[in-house]
Amino acid sequence: MRKYELVCILDPQVGDGRFDEVVEKYENYLKSNGAEIAHIDRWGMRKLAYTSASLKKRSQGYYVLYQFEAEPGVLAPMESEMLIDEAVLRHLVVAIEGEFLRVPELAPESILDPPPPRGPRDRGGRPGGRPDSRGEGRFSRDDRRPPREDADAAEKADDAEGADDGDEDDDNNEA
Repeated sequence: MRKYELVCILDPQVGDGRFDEVVEKYENYLKSNGAEIAHIDRWGMRKLAYTSASLKKRSQGYYVLYQFEAEPGVLAPMESEMLIDEAVLRHLVVAIEGEFLRVPELAPESILDPPPPRGPRDRGGRPGGRPDSRGEGRFSRDDRRPPREDADAAEKADDAEGADDGDEDDDNNEA
């Protein structure tokens, strides 16, 4: 017999009372086929990392972890059943080497999700959250430009000197 972990994500639309039925259904299947169940851990409703048509556009799922020992031939019929079961959004069976790991309590989702950014500066310096592509840190183009009054003062100083620097585009050299 080998050790396995099975994680199922159940459809939240089946209802709270039905979660117990689905969990017991697969527990009874394993027991009736000679598996020794070490532990069943109900993680409860958790936010899904993504949504898709195959996940029925759900944003949450009810997670259940089964830890058990069974013969490899037991898994194929059970996985076939899970593929057609409307209550199961996703499942994954993994063979375990060594002892089962136990997590005493999952972290709340509020700790796992970082708070949303507060403004453009918190998202890398550019609107839309893209980092500055020029590799010059978190400064936007406006931060590198001198203040407007300094630029005006520099122009006035040039005009006062009357210096001709030979630029064709200089305002003083218009024909």
